[in-house]
Amino acid sequence: MVVRITWLPSEDVPAATLVRLVGELTGSTDGVSIVRACRGCGSDRHGKPQVVVPPGSPGVHLSLSRSGGRTVVAVTDAGPVGVDLERLHADTSDDLVAWVRAESLVKATGHGLTIDPTTLDVPHRTLDLDAPDGFVAAVTVLTGPA
Repeated sequence: MVVRITWLPSEDVPAATLVRLVGELTGSTDGVSIVRACRGCGSDRHGKPQVVVPPGSPGVHLSLSRSGGRTVVAVTDAGPVGVDLERLHADTSDDLVAWVRAESLVKATGHGLTIDPTTLDVPHRTLDLDAPDGFVAAVTVLTGPA
């Protein structure tokens, strides 16, 4: 399973940057676009980013998270992916690590914070990321149907 993780020094990430990151995984950006689709209301103004590839191309999945002036992007062809990033604060507890793991899972399913992560029973693999100093992050890839 290959999951490309990219750290960006800004919370402003244009769609063209996401397309470039997909191309770094697949070897081409021809016909690739990024759209949003809210699982709850169908809006294209918010929701999980979806990678659109030309017909016949393998599926690619993308997730991003922003916090404290940073962005982390996860791109993979292994399955639906979710990533979460949180800035550590002086009063941060160990619960923050558990939180980013849980949030990366609900992002991978496309539910986001509309569902309690403890109610999900889906096959997945979650990994803690080697985040920049002052941050904690995790990525989850679904390994079966959500």
